[in-house]
Amino acid sequence: MPLLPPSRIRRPLTTVAAASFAVLAVTVLTVRAGGGEVAAAPGLAVYDACKPVDAIWVRGSGQVVSQSVSAENWTNQYRRFRSELERRLGDETVHFYELGFEPITGYQYPAEAVGTGDWDAISSSLGALFSGGQSYEYGASVDQGVGELSMYVKLRLITCPDTLFVVGGYSQGAQVAGEAYVEELTPLERSAVVFTMLFGDPKLYLPEGSVDWADWHDDEHSNTPPACQGRGLSEWRRGVPNCRTNAGSLGSRVPYLPASWSDTTGLWCADRDFICGSASAPWTLDGHMAYSQSGAIDEGVREAVERLQARMPGSTFNTKWLTVKQGAVGLDVVFVVDSTGSMTSRIAAARALASTLAGDVVGRSGRVALVEYRDAGDRFTARVLTQLAADDSDFTRALNGIRVGGGGDAPEALLHALKTAMEGVDWTPGATKAIVVLTDAGFHSPDRVDGTTLAQVAALSLSIDPVNVYPVVPASLASAYAELAEATTGQVVADTGDTAEALLEALTRVIDRPVARLPLNTYEAAPGDEVFFDGSSSYSVDSEIAAWDWDFDGDGVYEVTDGGSTASYVYEDRFDGFMQMRVWDAAGLVASTSVRVLVGADAVASEDEPRDLTAEVDGYTATVSWTTAQDPPSAWRVTLNGVELGYAPPEARSVGLTDLAWDGPNLVGITPLYAEVGLGETALID
Repeated sequence: MPLLPPSRIRRPLTTVAAASFAVLAVTVLTVRAGGGEVAAAPGLAVYDACKPVDAIWVRGSGQVVSQSVSAENWTNQYRRFRSELERRLGDETVHFYELGFEPITGYQYPAEAVGTGDWDAISSSLGALFSGGQSYEYGASVDQGVGELSMYVKLRLITCPDTLFVVGGYSQGAQVAGEAYVEELTPLERSAVVFTMLFGDPKLYLPEGSVDWADWHDDEHSNTPPACQGRGLSEWRRGVPNCRTNAGSLGSRVPYLPASWSDTTGLWCADRDFICGSASAPWTLDGHMAYSQSGAIDEGVREAVERLQARMPGSTFNTKWLTVKQGAVGLDVVFVVDSTGSMTSRIAAARALASTLAGDVVGRSGRVALVEYRDAGDRFTARVLTQLAADDSDFTRALNGIRVGGGGDAPEALLHALKTAMEGVDWTPGATKAIVVLTDAGFHSPDRVDGTTLAQVAALSLSIDPVNVYPVVPASLASAYAELAEATTGQVVADTGDTAEALLEALTRVIDRPVARLPLNTYEAAPGDEVFFDGSSSYSVDSEIAAWDWDFDGDGVYEVTDGGSTASYVYEDRFDGFMQMRVWDAAGLVASTSVRVLVGADAVASEDEPRDLTAEVDGYTATVSWTTAQDPPSAWRVTLNGVELGYAPPEARSVGLTDLAWDGPNLVGITPLYAEVGLGETALID
């Protein structure tokens, strides 16, 4: 485990700020004592007209304040946060404030940008002289944010004593929100904050992701954190699919939250987000940039609204899953169309519905693609006509361009076409996925083109998260397709003569089906360990989950059917495969999800930390030197008080630091960066 720097020591509210707070408080109380509504004071949002809910957004490093500019210039995260709350609560219910919009008792959050995680930037800044002032700029930025957030809540409660707060923070903003709760707010003020959502927090703390947590590890479990077995998940953990995520890029704040906050805070850390610790390489940031598109903010807002409804008797807020109702990031649907000679009328029916079929998917945060297939010996056997896209124009154009031809015997090359579709389109990680097949013929098994079998299609479906197949076929072929649909957790839709109606029925089943969800994307264990799976976050938009089925080894045979939302299984031997969970709703619709399970996997290599750190200090500058027992890494990461300053070249054995704080602390960290492994162990010197 890397050595983690201590939490940054913050000063309490300054005397000036405290005095300003006292003056403002007296002013507000005086106005209220005079009776009537509190008059709005120019330039101070804390005096705005009261509404039942106050929503506060704390932006990330380097982002500009967007509350005062046009909607087109809003940061994506704040836009999502605000729009989701508005359409669930209504304009008359919620008042918005973005931290940094104006000074509050001398505090104004600047969201200072410090450090770099972009490998292109790292490559161009491999110098060996770093400014410690950058670290203090970041620390001062966080201090300003903590002060502003705390004072806004305090003053707003004087103006509007009955208001309830929802808070969202992204990146540095998540750190600000967490530290405000730990250090500044009183228990009474905390009780007014109904829910806080934190996205990509650089001070993340999930002890269950560490093998060292609570003396968990021994010789048998030395490389398996409890989270990887589905156990000990923190109360504030929400969308954190990587079971080994335990600390943010700036170390952990311990304790992460006051005890009174652990059940009113949700934490999201996407895959491939170095900032919050789900990725080891600093250049891995695509997850950090995707919270507004991934559905994480939607999930946080929905939970916040549920909690508001519980605190506000008689309210009728919209707590249903709205735009993102299929999986975490929408819905991927591929239409696989048989274009052999007998398909003229069915393809014509599909053409007439092209914009409807694609539009219904796109309108639900989805993407649509088109694949055409025939049979062995034809001019082509299967081809991807359009890739997955959130636009129906290419799909409609390609469907209109299909011309029938070929085909010989009755069965066609569907298994080959399914393999082509599954391997040939760019599926969205986290989205629920479906293939709708339109054909009037059976299929060869194994396929005559490439030997693909039904079992191979089912296994490939599982490995992609999975892909559920919905065949639209003549009623006489329904039983012949039942095994394929069952193996991929899809459903057969019988075309009884109205192809358009059958296609719409298939699409309705795809769109309205429940969503099967598990908290992790990979589970790890040692042979003989019990792994705990929790599917309780699965949901149905217009129905309710009636049953969970569990296939622990991914062989298509469900060890538990008609079961509950959780299940445990002991993997006695080494295993590297998939577990699948299937859920049924009360309307008879079905969905599934699959996750990889690694039992007895080899340990991940851990690199040695730099050795023999020494420091020569001269006033506000210092030279830090070290040796190492390892081969030179790709670069050396340099931090001050847990804040990244930059990277030194692999041959470096010393760095110079300037602009150090005279009153400290000046805790310098040197961490090797290995191209294949990521960050190694950190050595610290004060």
